[in-house]
Amino acid sequence: MDGTVQYYNEQSNKWNILIVDNDNFIHQIIKEMNKDFTFEGRTVNFHSAYNTKEAIEVLEDNRDIVLVLLEAFLEKEDSSLDLVKYIREDIKNEDIRILLMTEKNINGLEGNIIFDYDINGYEKKSELLSKKTSTVILSSIRSFRDISRIKSNRKSMERIVSSISNLYEKDAIGDFLISSLCHLSALINQCKGMGKENCNINSFAAAREGTSNIFRIIDGKGKYKDCINKTIRESVSATDLMKINKIYNEGEHELFDNVYIARYKSTSGSEAILLVENQSKDNYIDIELLDIFYKSVSATFDNLCLNLEIEETQKEILYTLGEVTEARSEETGSHVKRVSKYCQILAEEYGLSPRDIMLLTHASPIHDIGKVAIPDNILLKPGKLTGEEFNIIKSHTTIGYNLLRNSKREILKAAAIVAHEHHERYDGKGYPRGLVGEEIHIFGRITAIADVFDALDSSRVYKKAWVMNDILNYFIEEKGKHFDPKLVDILFENLDRFLEIREKYSDITEQSSEL
Repeated sequence: MDGTVQYYNEQSNKWNILIVDNDNFIHQIIKEMNKDFTFEGRTVNFHSAYNTKEAIEVLEDNRDIVLVLLEAFLEKEDSSLDLVKYIREDIKNEDIRILLMTEKNINGLEGNIIFDYDINGYEKKSELLSKKTSTVILSSIRSFRDISRIKSNRKSMERIVSSISNLYEKDAIGDFLISSLCHLSALINQCKGMGKENCNINSFAAAREGTSNIFRIIDGKGKYKDCINKTIRESVSATDLMKINKIYNEGEHELFDNVYIARYKSTSGSEAILLVENQSKDNYIDIELLDIFYKSVSATFDNLCLNLEIEETQKEILYTLGEVTEARSEETGSHVKRVSKYCQILAEEYGLSPRDIMLLTHASPIHDIGKVAIPDNILLKPGKLTGEEFNIIKSHTTIGYNLLRNSKREILKAAAIVAHEHHERYDGKGYPRGLVGEEIHIFGRITAIADVFDALDSSRVYKKAWVMNDILNYFIEEKGKHFDPKLVDILFENLDRFLEIREKYSDITEQSSEL
């Protein structure tokens, strides 16, 4: 994009100018001389005040004054300068252009004007009213406009810096796109969307479905609020659809007459489209700032997609590794799937963060990874283990921890904790370290319940599956002993969900699918 600045200011269609002079003739002649004045398609609207009190009242009622034509000796000698001080210091308006008018000698006043007050110039009335009025007004309006643009640019850049730092904190594509939409809408519409929750700006974020060309809306505001889960084609007008197709086929992002559209594409194949209508006609939009925001969001989107792709690969490897471990015990891979799903329910209901829920859900499948080092004659022994053999079995917790503990990856760090602590008991009688209560990491406490629930419910080489009533009675008996009592309560409160998972991922179903 070429960096062209577009200016929008249609709030009143007029440039508001305040004349402050005790001579009504001055008011009338200035108004008459400039009745046909226009700039950027807007005419001028003159307000009149005949003393400082009236001038203050006009300024309080009209926040969009761009120029004050001020008699230098209004009432007392310092009255005009007091009004200037009021504008600059009391109401802190640095944008209004202030021009002093006088027929008197102002040489004594000139030093104060230049050095002590933020006054933008002075003119003799005889010259001003003869030929220079329109030139002075034009110059002042241009100056006001340019200052407003600079300030708006600065605020927009602050928004960009702030929003980009917030976007880096997102770790899910959906959350990232929703947050990007909010920040983009604020940038374009100058934060006039009534807040994130009640935003009335027409906008949406859409993500591509798989490898298809279908984009489905994941978040919408304003008229798109009820379009979530619908396709773009179903949701937009024919005119906007043509603009979206133009961006999809030919470009990256563009500000059209009334709408901004951006397409984001990652190297991993994920794509998204953001659309925001420009509903703030009283401000301008700097294309260079939009370009900066686009490039930042685009780069962050690509990095996030790549990181999520890596995480998905890690998760798949962990599931496969867990299934391999179970296969050594002559069990199906359904055990690790069920344990993972049980852990997810317990973690959600316990109140863990979304990130911790994800880590535990995908780390728990390799809770028994240490069993790869246990000899078959012990691991597969159908009868009762000797004390020495049981100690060897127990060592799988430490072996698994040592295999994983040096990893710098969050998921493998979580897996190391799970492998090490899922056989600890709440009363301190577990192994390998005899931790008590909340000394046991919450990942270990959750996995303990998920693992035991599934183990009791499944047949093994050394035992038959228990009936459900016996399993539930066991958890009641071991509440506060083997298991965290709060987690036992969560298990019972969500038993129907556990049983649904048990049915969906049953060993019989697994075996049938392999035939």
